[in-house]
Amino acid sequence: MNWIFFGIVGAILLAFIPIVGWFLAVGVILATLWKTFGFRETQVVGSCPACTKSMVIEPKTDVFACPVCQSCIAVREDSLVVLDIN
Repeated sequence: MNWIFFGIVGAILLAFIPIVGWFLAVGVILATLWKTFGFRETQVVGSCPACTKSMVIEPKTDVFACPVCQSCIAVREDSLVVLDIN
């Protein structure tokens, strides 16, 4: 008698496989659209005021060290400024 119950449950689960595929397809389509047209953080490109090395600056960074000359640099509204640490 158990084989009838488990056979019916198995048949029902097999019948729902396409529906699971539809949900996965919708998820993949939404993820693709989000990555293509979604919110992007802009990166700022600037040059170090001490050594003039060009670098990419993350948008949320206020102060960072130059990877070449190790100068402490502050990010202002429209420029980069060398900070005196002393």
